[in-house]
Amino acid sequence: MTGRTVRTSTENAASRELRRARFSVSAVFMIHAAAFGTWATRIPAVKHHVGIGNGRLGIALTGLAIGLFVGTRVAGGIVDRYGSGPAIRVATLVLCAVLIGPALADSLPALAAALVVLGAVGGFLDVAMNAHTVVVERGYGRPIMSSVHGLWSLGLLVGALAGAGAAGLDLDPRLHFAIVAVALVPPALLALGGLLPARADSLPAETRHGADSIRPSLLLPAVLLLGLVAFSSFFGEGAAGDWSAVYMRDNLHTSPGVAAGAFAAFSCAMAACRFLSDRLQTRFGPVALVRTGSLIAACGLGLGLMIDRPVAGIAGFALLGVGFAPVVPITFSAAGNTGLGPTGVILGRVVTMGYLGSIVGPVLIGGLSQLTGLRAALVLLVVFGLVITVAAGSLSSAAGGTRVATPAWPGA
Repeated sequence: MTGRTVRTSTENAASRELRRARFSVSAVFMIHAAAFGTWATRIPAVKHHVGIGNGRLGIALTGLAIGLFVGTRVAGGIVDRYGSGPAIRVATLVLCAVLIGPALADSLPALAAALVVLGAVGGFLDVAMNAHTVVVERGYGRPIMSSVHGLWSLGLLVGALAGAGAAGLDLDPRLHFAIVAVALVPPALLALGGLLPARADSLPAETRHGADSIRPSLLLPAVLLLGLVAFSSFFGEGAAGDWSAVYMRDNLHTSPGVAAGAFAAFSCAMAACRFLSDRLQTRFGPVALVRTGSLIAACGLGLGLMIDRPVAGIAGFALLGVGFAPVVPITFSAAGNTGLGPTGVILGRVVTMGYLGSIVGPVLIGGLSQLTGLRAALVLLVVFGLVITVAAGSLSSAAGGTRVATPAWPGA
């Protein structure tokens, strides 16, 4: 056997391993999304089962937020110590098990505790699966993060549709969640075997920029800017999810069906554009793509809010989804390739800052709407879109970008 034949055989084996890993981590994204889509659609039924009002439900949902924060905070160190693959294998199966917890709760403390656990496992898995996607993306040598996130959107849709069907049949949440948890285990077991080994998580030598100094690196401008971009995008996504239908219904006086169409347009536009973003990122680079997308989001929603018509409102939220589609995947890819520290640690901090945006966004919009009206409050989404435009230069370390030797403030 010639040396060329050996090299070709080795390259083919590596290519098969990467394709299998991409399939596996994509499946994990869909499982993660399906679990949370299941929970989101049955919140009213769980609320009725526990016997609590909106105020106490808000307290319980705070438990989910706390869990997400804790999970993303602790994930980085564990992922970097044991590898993203082993972390995913454990967390995915645990997520299937703890999904049923909220449905079994019969009191406010029990529901809050169950949501803390669900949030913690979900947040942990979020960091681990994004870290693994960064590793697979390095192997491919081209962007794949956005399309994987597109599959997360698809998984969320599947979970939500199944949940809507279960709600329509008045299926007990305990039975529904148990069916979903059991149904997710076989695909999880099938997918987990294809993940890359822990040794694959090591940073390539060319991406290391003083990775030994982890603590100081977390406060460097490059990391903080990535966190700001993630925060801004999550802020917009969370606010669109909670307030788009309310704006359409109360401000534009549409029917409930038309009002729901605003968030549907946002979600569908975001999912569709994520499947296209990898190719655009390869062609134009991550910085240009995010900068252009955030401008589309800001201008599109801004015009939609200025024109007092339902079709303009729906179009505005759809353009917000189009523009924000590549932001989070590219930000996570950039965080995993800064070289400023272990992938899991840096990525975990950026994911945490992103989740803070999804928590703060809806609350802040609600508070501002009491003072200025909802239309004026939603202008804050336009502002954060422009913040992303300004900070997009920090994303050069993402796949398809040009790495800089010493990450700094834009223009420095």
